[in-house]
Amino acid sequence: MAHDLPQTADLAAFIAVIEDGGFAEAGRRLGAAPSTLSRTVTRLEAQLKVTLLRRSTRGIELTPEGRDLLAAAREIVARTEALSDLATGARAPRGPLRINAPVPFVLHVIAPRLAEFHARYPEIGLTVDMTDSIVDLIDAHADVAIRFGPLPDSDLLHRPLGRAEWRLVAAPDYLARGARPERPADLAALEQVRFSSPAHINDLRFHGMADPVSPRVSVTAANGEAVRQFVLGGMGIARFSDFMIDADIASGRVVELFQGQLDIPPLAISALYLTRASGLRRLAVFLDWLTDVMADPSERNAVSAVVSPSLRRSSSE
Repeated sequence: MAHDLPQTADLAAFIAVIEDGGFAEAGRRLGAAPSTLSRTVTRLEAQLKVTLLRRSTRGIELTPEGRDLLAAAREIVARTEALSDLATGARAPRGPLRINAPVPFVLHVIAPRLAEFHARYPEIGLTVDMTDSIVDLIDAHADVAIRFGPLPDSDLLHRPLGRAEWRLVAAPDYLARGARPERPADLAALEQVRFSSPAHINDLRFHGMADPVSPRVSVTAANGEAVRQFVLGGMGIARFSDFMIDADIASGRVVELFQGQLDIPPLAISALYLTRASGLRRLAVFLDWLTDVMADPSERNAVSAVVSPSLRRSSSE
């Protein structure tokens, strides 16, 4: 027996309810009564014969079936938008795009160049959420999330953006207060600004040495930008990814120690997303732009040095 398929408008309303965190919030944005949106979700549940949302006085919560529908609905709505653009002759990508990324990546990679992206795609409404913790894309209402390191097994689509090399640095004033280390083992006599998490960022392993070097700890911070500021202020040595510190090295605010001698694998940087970029043009152009930014570190650092105080495109989706 044939079943009525959900209407695209109903799927879009369902997405809005989830992304805005409730019926009232979605209603205000869409100009619809919360009761109308509630009936829309009820209609979807009846059509699909599943429970999509759990409603309580504390809000709404997606069921496992609701999470599955949300991923499929985003794909359907995105492709419908793409078809509509073709039918109407629209060329410029438009609509909302929510990005979730670690704080240092936003400050040192995205922020210095975001005006360039906005000038190119003024009809894309960007929201940038910064967090150093791992978030669920659905719970965070994010279209794309930037991740560092190996990716866990998941159904998420992803695109490699590039790799960051590690730099060990110190402020010139800090080095001037004592003897500059001549070899990596001499670092044990210095002080280190440490990251509270993840702890492995503090490891100082060098080629040709069996054990890591362990300097004294001067201060520990939970935020990478705080660690950077403490190093700039002369609190000790620390290692950073290149996108975070190369502008400071170029300007002389910090000095790189033992260049090329750290025995630490590069940091993989990836974009994760739920909806295929080929079906959501605003996501596709953002990923293309960000890939180009990552592929041009000299330009990125030059801009970062001015604006921020403080690999080629790959289709693996």
